[in-house]
Amino acid sequence: MNSGLPPGENTPCRNWKKKVAEGVTLVYLDEVGFSLKGVRRRTWSTRGVTPLVTLPANWEKLSTIGAITSDGQFFQHTRSGSIRSGDVSRFFQHLLRQIQGEVVVVLDNAGIHRSKATQAFVARHERLSLVFLPPYAPELNPIELVWAYVKRNVLGNFCARSISALKEKLRGAWQRIRYIRLPHQLMNANLCRDQ
Repeated sequence: MNSGLPPGENTPCRNWKKKVAEGVTLVYLDEVGFSLKGVRRRTWSTRGVTPLVTLPANWEKLSTIGAITSDGQFFQHTRSGSIRSGDVSRFFQHLLRQIQGEVVVVLDNAGIHRSKATQAFVARHERLSLVFLPPYAPELNPIELVWAYVKRNVLGNFCARSISALKEKLRGAWQRIRYIRLPHQLMNANLCRDQ
């Protein structure tokens, strides 16, 4: 990614690389929702016959808060309903227990990230700091690639009949992501290149 700055200037990417070299762990965090409606992909059908899938008329959903670190670790928590500020603080607490040293969380500008409760939690934990991405810039957050992988490769054309079936499918997805080391691959792809 070209920063638009002349060569040799102190680009944001170089700052991140320097921080990581100094032992800071970057954590890219985001939330995603999954419903019973499923993710439609391509399919085969008899010519002239539109394939139909009957779905339950149910608005239940699961939400996941997740993060990948600069060294390729993957953390996630899935719950029914929506993610709230208390869930964000609990997830930060989990990250602080799992990651040693300074933790810099890179995240979007969602209201739950900027809430008073979240900011108070961050203020109480010296080794935790937040960096907010510009608005409407999901391409700057590698965790979005994990969500895209799950929706495309795991949940594509999958129609859960119940929230428990969806939860079970997601449990398998999180294991698969760790098994194929997807976050590690993403971070090793050098997403923040100086070119």
